[in-house]
Amino acid sequence: MAAERLVRAGAELADEVGFGQVTVSALARRFDVKAASLHSHAKNSRNLKVGIALFALEELADRAADALAGRAGKAAFGNVYRDYARERPGRYTAARLGLDAETAAPKPAFGTHG
Repeated sequence: MAAERLVRAGAELADEVGFGQVTVSALARRFDVKAASLHSHAKNSRNLKVGIALFALEELADRAADALAGRAGKAAFGNVYRDYARERPGRYTAARLGLDAETAAPKPAFGTHG
């Protein structure tokens, strides 16, 4: 099971039950597997939540870039945040998770595209 799949499933779970309720155990129940089988991709719940936060921030940045292309003003940017918070409440909460600078720094893609 790929880490990206777990993060996406965790993001969906966060939208359904709240970001605070997302754990490796809850995600394991979603996949009907034992939590230990997920630990190679998500070492612990904090690690999983950081992955969801980074995923949410990337989604939010993509939406903001699309919305602001050709537009000026804070209103377009504010609308993106408001709409994202309404549509993806768990992910929006995840995007607000405190991350240290090293974790939050963009990683070089080296020819890969997300």
